[in-house]
Amino acid sequence: MSLFPSLLPGDGWEPVGGGESATEVYRRGNIFAKCCDVSGVKELAAERDRVEWLAGTSVPGAQLLDWIEWTEGAALLTSAVSGVAAVELPWSEKLVSSFAGALRAVHSLPVEDCPFPRPLSEVIAVADDVVHRGAVNPDFLRDDWRTVAPEELLARVHAAQDEMAVDLVVCHGDACLPNFLFDPDTLECTGVIDVGRLGVADRYTDLALVPAQLDDVWSVDASGFFAAYGLPEPDAARLEFYLLLDPLTWG
Repeated sequence: MSLFPSLLPGDGWEPVGGGESATEVYRRGNIFAKCCDVSGVKELAAERDRVEWLAGTSVPGAQLLDWIEWTEGAALLTSAVSGVAAVELPWSEKLVSSFAGALRAVHSLPVEDCPFPRPLSEVIAVADDVVHRGAVNPDFLRDDWRTVAPEELLARVHAAQDEMAVDLVVCHGDACLPNFLFDPDTLECTGVIDVGRLGVADRYTDLALVPAQLDDVWSVDASGFFAAYGLPEPDAARLEFYLLLDPLTWG
């Protein structure tokens, strides 16, 4: 049994599903607590700083409530964000359009105001580490990539990186359907969550994740999304590049 609930302030903490990171998440009323052991404190502190920064922008999200450190690790306490994750809602053109608008709103935040750079060289360095540790999760890879050695996939990234155009914006960093919440009646975006990778990067860092999600969740193509986003003819090479890079950075 985890030690974290006994360390959190008050009683009544219930475990909830977590993301892909090595954290445990608990909820009590309208408060979430994301907990980690000592090895994850630096990463969780980075998420804390991003939550606090985003709360001062026009993009809705969680509010930072508390930060607790113990000898065993740390906990990030944030307010719950109202709404329902996009992944839990039925497909509609309006929902896809709202998702595009929400992502565009993140990308429209002033780059000069964001203190969290995520240069491509650093992201690829993370991929180098994950691959060299043998920590790539094949479940995150596209079907045709699962038959290829991770080292070869990484080599493809390195070979193509200098050919990628750069269009820096404030990126969510993990722009997946579970991380964007909507009012189920109006389908207006009520907030974004899980912003641990938020930072200044090429907009395709986020855009590349969208087509596969729309296909996996609703079996629709991404043409409507890109039209609503304002990019009716996205760069196919950059979509492919960042879609390949992303799963190599989790592990």
